[in-house]
Amino acid sequence: DIRDFTAISEQMTPRENFDFLNSYLGRVTPFIHQRNGFVDKYIGDGVMALFPRNADDALQAAIEMNRETAVYNEYCQIRGNAPIKIGIGIHTGDLIMGILGNAQRMQGTVISDAVNMAARLEGLTKLYDVSIIISEDILQDLADSSQYHTRFLDQVRVSGKKKPITVYEVFDNDLPEIIECKL
Repeated sequence: DIRDFTAISEQMTPRENFDFLNSYLGRVTPFIHQRNGFVDKYIGDGVMALFPRNADDALQAAIEMNRETAVYNEYCQIRGNAPIKIGIGIHTGDLIMGILGNAQRMQGTVISDAVNMAARLEGLTKLYDVSIIISEDILQDLADSSQYHTRFLDQVRVSGKKKPITVYEVFDNDLPEIIECKL
């Protein structure tokens, strides 16, 4: 999800909004496919992607998307536009994918508590002012979590849940001096 997209989009025409989103999404979504994922849907300025193989694929795609956003920001600054920030939430769980609707309108979608949790984690990136938040379930599912820069953030009770969830920041894309401080 692009941070403060409403404020950004208010300064653009509808055509400029579409051009901006297509330009940005065209740069970051290939990393989803390169890491064995697929885009389930675009939700305005957000993307919901699924990674059926493993948690590492999802996290690597997130890290690469974050890096590409930094490159994209250099392009934006050359054109006189403000840089953008993104937030990514990653969670794991069972789901069902299918067609939902009626005879007049049908669409493919994913139904799962895991999807809702990933969206809640993405929302927490705003609260903690970080780019990538993963659940403890993801941290435990990684092949080797020590290859990533992670830190415990909090135990939070997200909307709609009774039990708190433990969340971690992934900060591989921070500047070296920031990484050192966080470690």
